[in-house]
Amino acid sequence: MTRVRTIAAATAGLAFILGVLIEMILMPVKGNAVLIPGLLDYAQVWNHGVSFGLFRQDSDMGRYFLIAVLAAIAIGVGVLAWRAANGLMAAAYGLIVGGALGNLLDRGLNGAVFDYLFLHLGRMPLFVCNFPDIAISAGVALLIGESLFAKEGPAADS
Repeated sequence: MTRVRTIAAATAGLAFILGVLIEMILMPVKGNAVLIPGLLDYAQVWNHGVSFGLFRQDSDMGRYFLIAVLAAIAIGVGVLAWRAANGLMAAAYGLIVGGALGNLLDRGLNGAVFDYLFLHLGRMPLFVCNFPDIAISAGVALLIGESLFAKEGPAADS
């Protein structure tokens, strides 16, 4: 169990630190850049809501409420990480927690989340995200994969 908890904590810490470092490098970079033509651009956006700009909060009270709700969710996922049945689940939960903490830090320090990767299909926009969002999505994908392809029987510490 200690090994699983170490995996969860290390993965969360790594995702958080990488997200912070990437943002420290990219925040001063002004302007837009095409990274993959027709698919991915660098474009700075300050997201005052949650995913896809939902639940946008422009007041301090709304922002603090959103921070509290998101922090409670991050704590809940942290508990799941602590209780993970195996290393893959621990890493998945760790990615989610690390990404969530990175976005919470942004929201707390800047009042919004710094997004910079603009994904689109040609001229059709899809969404703008950042490294913490990618970590969260990767964690969710790992959990889905683990649940779909897990072997039956008691959970083993892998």
